[in-house]
Amino acid sequence: MTVTGREIQSDIARATRQEWLLTNGIGGFAGSTIPCINTRRYHGILVAAQRPPVERLVLVSRLEETLIIDRREFSLSTCVHAEDIKNPAGYLHLERFERDPLPTWYYQIRDVMLIKTISMVYGQNTTLVTYKLLGNNRKVSLRVRPHFLFRDFHGNMYENAGVQDCAEVFERQMKVQPFTNAPELYIRWDRGKFVEDCRWHKDIMLQMEEERGLPALEDDFSCGYLEVSPFNGSASIIFSDRPISSFNPMDLRKREEQRLENIAGSLHSTDPLLRQLLLAADQFIVDRQSTGSRTIIAGYPWFSDWGRDSLISLPGLTLVTGRFDDARSILRTFAGAIQNGLVPNCFADSGNEASYNSVDASLWFFVAAYKFIEYTDDYEFVREHLFDGMTAIIEAFQNGTRYEIAMDQEDGLISAGTPDVQLTWMDAKVDGWVVTPRNGKAVEVNALWYNALKIYAIFQEKFEGHSREVTALARRVRASFHKVFWNERKNCLFDYIKTDGSADLAFRPNQIFAVFLPFNVLDHAEEKAVVDAVFAKLYTSYGLRSLAPSDEHYEGFYGGDRVKRDGAYHQGTVWGFLIGPFISSYLKVNNFSMESQLRASLMIEPFINHLNREACLGSISEIFDGNMPHSPRGCFAQAWSVAELLRCYIEDIKGQKPTLVI
Repeated sequence: MTVTGREIQSDIARATRQEWLLTNGIGGFAGSTIPCINTRRYHGILVAAQRPPVERLVLVSRLEETLIIDRREFSLSTCVHAEDIKNPAGYLHLERFERDPLPTWYYQIRDVMLIKTISMVYGQNTTLVTYKLLGNNRKVSLRVRPHFLFRDFHGNMYENAGVQDCAEVFERQMKVQPFTNAPELYIRWDRGKFVEDCRWHKDIMLQMEEERGLPALEDDFSCGYLEVSPFNGSASIIFSDRPISSFNPMDLRKREEQRLENIAGSLHSTDPLLRQLLLAADQFIVDRQSTGSRTIIAGYPWFSDWGRDSLISLPGLTLVTGRFDDARSILRTFAGAIQNGLVPNCFADSGNEASYNSVDASLWFFVAAYKFIEYTDDYEFVREHLFDGMTAIIEAFQNGTRYEIAMDQEDGLISAGTPDVQLTWMDAKVDGWVVTPRNGKAVEVNALWYNALKIYAIFQEKFEGHSREVTALARRVRASFHKVFWNERKNCLFDYIKTDGSADLAFRPNQIFAVFLPFNVLDHAEEKAVVDAVFAKLYTSYGLRSLAPSDEHYEGFYGGDRVKRDGAYHQGTVWGFLIGPFISSYLKVNNFSMESQLRASLMIEPFINHLNREACLGSISEIFDGNMPHSPRGCFAQAWSVAELLRCYIEDIKGQKPTLVI
């Protein structure tokens, strides 16, 4: 259980760096900091996915709560204004915060304690907030003022004269619609009376947006407040983008707690780390309305579903966890979206368009299918739903497709991209500046290409009874890979080969995939050399640096405006998801010796502290600073960071990895 205590009162700066997250299985979420001080434009009590899992709107931004004890008012909320004015300072009353199974706050004022719990209804854009009073026979009243935004979660709201008299209040329920084209928000409560009192709250400071070089001030509005007087026992308020005929707060909360307990206990283990990771993994698996199937949110709070991220994440989120039906649905989602031999790079936040500017997403599709077979032996599913897509990818890569993705007919390797188009996962580009140009033959792309050919040959042999041509091409690719990428002088792999045939000498983590992927493209001694070099130059407590610190282009701090952040994104920033491929490769080349298993177990330890003390409590961040102390950055909860730690923890640390019999 993740718990924090009174240290919040003495270190508010730290408390606002610790965040909580709830998700609803359709892309919507609720989240903020421990003291419920919103520091991001993405924070809110209800962020609703209007077209799951995208088109997300912040409907309810925050709750302003006040206890009236013996006629004296005590605010429990805090709002930070421009110039760092904290008004009121309700966080001073926060005694304790618990994350599991649901975010729960304990406020202590003299001999009165208020316990607040927030939950979401799975499958709906609905948030339930429950208050329980331990009052010691005092005369107590509760006042809850909801604040609203009704804006896209990437934006900011400012005072608008048109937002007045936007609420229709009935008996224990109300409807809010501030604009004619805005969604309707429905609110119900089980106790108390709603008092209409419309007002704007101005100049709220969003600290994290200021640090990101984005507009950091915004205004929210309120239609009034719920007053429960006298207050004893419990009271609840529920927010939803659909009408609420009635609600049983105890039933809704218990239902979600039971769902979470079923997930945490799905592998029948009492291991606290495993239970945490299982709960974290569940938050990324969501429904996609446009396809009627499941998909994977790449990261909270701002990403949608990305092909590369989803396919890398699939083994950790769905296979090692036994969620095989989810795996099937996710694979169908991306198989059905293949165009011109390409798996989508990402689906759009709005509209129906998908982007296809990725060379490696299509190749990760083969690895995900192979892992699926390892765990399920369901060849019939692959034959019916995936094999045609695989065939289309192989043919497109051989013959050439969009973005100059094509096989070099001389050596069989894949070349992709142009100086202006980034197609690998190191794809940062800002204002026309391509930060890490890797057009040409990238090392991980060609390791993936070799694996795709080997995997396709297995399925082709099984389904069509022959694979001679693909097998011969795979042999040629393996020989070419060694000849083109092996750096004899440094005993490692070149990161990519430029279109003029010269090798880029930057030392990056992409070469680890040549060791990690299921089919060996190097011999054992070469694999050991690669892992040793990566360990010495790139390893940190939270993953691998994206560039060696000795490089003149190394950036050890990720922060500032978009130009500075994108300039550091793949130039030294640590990526959490790379811990999985690294640990698996490290154990592999050391033959799973007792010493290597001990080292690998110790590599997991820093993530336990991160899960319980840093960023989004109960999840794992996208990236970390390259320099010590490797502060968490980027998305506060990232799918492939969670997935790869979970996969390697179960498969490699615990040794529960299936073996495929061909």
